[in-house]
Amino acid sequence: MTKQQKTLLFDLDGTLVDSFPGIRTSFLHTLKEKNWPIPTEERIARIPGPPMEWTFQDLGMTQAQAQEALKTYIEHYGLVGWDLSEAFPGMRDLLIRLKEQGFRLCTATSKGEFFAEKVLRKFEMFDLFEFLGAATDNGNRRSKPAVIKHVLDSVGLEEPSDILMIGDRSHDIEGSKEFGIDCVAVTWGYGEESEWAHARYCATDAEELERIIHEWA
Repeated sequence: MTKQQKTLLFDLDGTLVDSFPGIRTSFLHTLKEKNWPIPTEERIARIPGPPMEWTFQDLGMTQAQAQEALKTYIEHYGLVGWDLSEAFPGMRDLLIRLKEQGFRLCTATSKGEFFAEKVLRKFEMFDLFEFLGAATDNGNRRSKPAVIKHVLDSVGLEEPSDILMIGDRSHDIEGSKEFGIDCVAVTWGYGEESEWAHARYCATDAEELERIIHEWA
């Protein structure tokens, strides 16, 4: 590692934890509550990543309907969904090693702050991060670029070459690119090859991710 401290921005859903079972459960509950048509399993598989209200609008809801659906989703997710997550193998141990090696660790997730903290605490990852960069449930910080900017401003990060984003979806790749930050696409999440192709790096497991991080640094 160089003398300049390197900062790693970690996505949460699909990167550190497998949150799809809970997201799927709360998503389907919301659609049933709103008497909205249930999409195909192929479409449901793509819901983790972007803000949930965007997904509701993509299914044909108006902005107002999507906001009401989001309230129902958050309520159910808070009761049931969040606790259905499981940590991806090797990720907590990797975070521990990276922190010990002097990397600054921050999250950059489109998940709301409240649930992001609950999930990270469940898997004993929360205290490994210097800063929790997350979306706001009621506010204008919802997109991945907005979250990344929040992290950069809050931590005082200015040099893109000293920052690396790690995520699984196109939102992570495109969001970080807006700030000139390279991204590692992880293939164990919810993205597809067509998304990963736009990332600077690609990792298939925690061991390969660790190697890429050290080569980058």
